[in-house]
Amino acid sequence: MRMVGKTLVGLTVTSLLVTAPAFASTEVDKDLAEMRELVKGLEQRVEAQEEQIEHQGGLLEDAQKVVRDQQQEDGTLSGVGEFWQAIDVNMSVAASYAYNFHNPGSGSPGHAGASLNQGSDGVFYPFHGDHNSFQVDQVWIDIGKKPTDESRAGFMFSILYGNIAAFNAQGFNYGERRLFADDSTSDYYVAQAYVSYLAPLGEGVRVDFGKFATLLGAETPDTSKNWNITRGNLWTLLQSIDHLGVLTSTSVGPISLAAGVVNQNNVLTSSPDVNSEKSYLGKIGFGAGDFSAAANVLYGAEGPATIAGFTPVSGNVNERRTGLVDLLATYSGDAFSAWVNGDYTWMEGTKSAAWGIAVAGLVPLTDVFSAALRLEYLRDKAAFLPIVTSFNHSEIYGATGTLAYELAENLTLKTEVRYDRVVEEDFGGPEEFITNTSKGDNDQVVGLAQVVYAF
Repeated sequence: MRMVGKTLVGLTVTSLLVTAPAFASTEVDKDLAEMRELVKGLEQRVEAQEEQIEHQGGLLEDAQKVVRDQQQEDGTLSGVGEFWQAIDVNMSVAASYAYNFHNPGSGSPGHAGASLNQGSDGVFYPFHGDHNSFQVDQVWIDIGKKPTDESRAGFMFSILYGNIAAFNAQGFNYGERRLFADDSTSDYYVAQAYVSYLAPLGEGVRVDFGKFATLLGAETPDTSKNWNITRGNLWTLLQSIDHLGVLTSTSVGPISLAAGVVNQNNVLTSSPDVNSEKSYLGKIGFGAGDFSAAANVLYGAEGPATIAGFTPVSGNVNERRTGLVDLLATYSGDAFSAWVNGDYTWMEGTKSAAWGIAVAGLVPLTDVFSAALRLEYLRDKAAFLPIVTSFNHSEIYGATGTLAYELAENLTLKTEVRYDRVVEEDFGGPEEFITNTSKGDNDQVVGLAQVVYAF
């Protein structure tokens, strides 16, 4: 029994030893097959992921290109935005009505039969020349960019339409549409057109080249910037309106300096020049707080007429030299504002000369209501002024009172009464102001109303 048991155990062990390798080999093959399938699946997944990564890389490159293009576009738009932010735009529209209390008749000389209220020579009220008439004074537009340390180039362009434009375009003859079509509203005038450069010298030296407003006087052609509706006799009869040439300006602390070379210094015309010489413009000013003062000089060869545009002088036009000294002091305070303006002008080689002084003040009565007063005196000799017939001298007196009321934001209503008187040393013809009689008179009173919108 023991032998049989031992035999059975041996056979069993032998059988296991013989069959075990075969069984193990089958399991390994199965595992290897599974591993091969797993590796193959991993390879397929890697290939798919590589394709996806490649596709995503292309999408990323496209997105980066879009971002770069957008950044470039944003930079361009930002540059355009910065340019327009530096542009200053000002505009005003003004309309008025004028009435001469001396009631000039319809037969008085004028433009296409119109009745003038401005005097027989048409110079006292150049922008409000018609009796009992409504008119568009101006549509004024300023577009410009001031040169700065960060952006040294600049420009200014000012254009206006209306009766002020009609006068500026042709002087006392008025504009083409005013003269031939009874339409002053559509006449236009380029008041300023210049380019600027701020040179990096000292506190900055600015150079303006082109057409620019005069440095002279306290008043401007732009009615929205004046206290009164009408311009004073000092501005109308003695001072230039604008110049065409080159002007340099700078400041040293509270001191401002300017010098320029321009075409002829005629009160009415600046272009084209009518002789082979130029005129010279200079200024020195001082400003401290609410007070400022300035001295201006204009000197040079004149055109076919004197500074007033009427008195002919024999000789070469290059020898007709005129000069003007202009002094201005201003004060701007909360309780009141005021300015004093004095001029002296002459023509070399003749006895012709003139001088005048104007004083004006503005008092705010309330936040929206103010009153202004302007007083003037002018005197000439040897018939320098165009409005008189005296060969010795004449005197001109003027007083203008104006009330202004702010109807709404940017909208102002003005009313005005103006008185002018001319005294001649020797009477040589009709009086200076038109009335309903043929003789005229040596004084007159005119009332005006004006509405101005400005921003």
